[in-house]
Amino acid sequence: MLKRISFTDRTTGLPILAIGCEGRDTAHHYMTAMTWLSDSRHLIVHTDIDPGIVHADIGLETWTGNVVRVNSETGDAQVLEEGLTWGRGVVSCDDVLYLFDKNELYAIDAWSGERRTICLLESNCTFLGPLSITNDGKMLGVYWQEHQQLTSSEPVLRETSWVIGTVNTESGEIREAVRPSFADPYPIANHAMINPVDPELLFYSHEGATEHIPDRLWTVNTRTGVTRNIFSQKKDEHGQHVEYVGHEIWAFDGSGLYFVKYPQSPDRPTGVLFVDKQGERREFINGDYKYWHVGISPDGRYAVADTQEPGISKIVLIDTATKQSKLLCELPCRGIHPGHPHPSFSPDSRKITFTFSDEEGVLWVGIIDIRDCK
Repeated sequence: MLKRISFTDRTTGLPILAIGCEGRDTAHHYMTAMTWLSDSRHLIVHTDIDPGIVHADIGLETWTGNVVRVNSETGDAQVLEEGLTWGRGVVSCDDVLYLFDKNELYAIDAWSGERRTICLLESNCTFLGPLSITNDGKMLGVYWQEHQQLTSSEPVLRETSWVIGTVNTESGEIREAVRPSFADPYPIANHAMINPVDPELLFYSHEGATEHIPDRLWTVNTRTGVTRNIFSQKKDEHGQHVEYVGHEIWAFDGSGLYFVKYPQSPDRPTGVLFVDKQGERREFINGDYKYWHVGISPDGRYAVADTQEPGISKIVLIDTATKQSKLLCELPCRGIHPGHPHPSFSPDSRKITFTFSDEEGVLWVGIIDIRDCK
């Protein structure tokens, strides 16, 4: 059963509200996917999560649990879905929770619990997360794996394509945008995110060990099919790229992407960066800490970032205008999903949500009201 606890951060003295379940993991959505309902009072959490299973044959990890709507002020909770893997949800502006399971993408009304199928991919396809959605709730950004069985005189071969596309939330129309053809050993294209205000523009990433990926950030225009690498990563005198970047998120006004230049990058400074959607302007935001993930407030005023450090993570608020940072808290951090903090904002831009570990290593969802920080 979910419970609410309040405590004061030992480092900063700021009050933190925590929502979780004694002895069982609880986490919120990935930082690019809204976890709050429109009232900025209720939120969706994944709770009663199992410890995770590693499949040696395909290298996947699963964390199944229950999807719950919870009132952050009273603790009242309602289970909306049981036995679903973490990291699959996004909440729309009209309080619809979109989820997927295998080749099905479906919607649950966050208040009534009513469930409906939005669309089905072919049986040889599998949706992957996280999902993304436009500000008006009409279009989802998605990506999926397509497995093709190739038969010949030799044993059956299995070929996988990575597909970036969109889904219309009203009609269920699936539209394929691009099948990126990145070369081995890093062929994966993922983290598809639709531009919040322009449903014809999608971001996707070239996935892989960042020290080996010189072209991480891509966009595709769904109308023209034109793709573009929008962030040209610097190279040294030997032609080796020296900017290791990732964990991108669109600004809510669709103007561009915030992302992290990781502290292990040879080039300095490292920290939170911004690039406009045309790839014409890059801007350094802040490098005060060893940042890991970054979230952006809907009003565009703030960024919030976590840090990757042994056993702990700091949550840091950044003013996007002044570029100044403020440490909010420093808490235990489990180094594997779903224990990354993944800080993000509520729709009213007042509350920051993140996942953290307690002293027994159990995951909770933390909430800080930034009005308490002033």
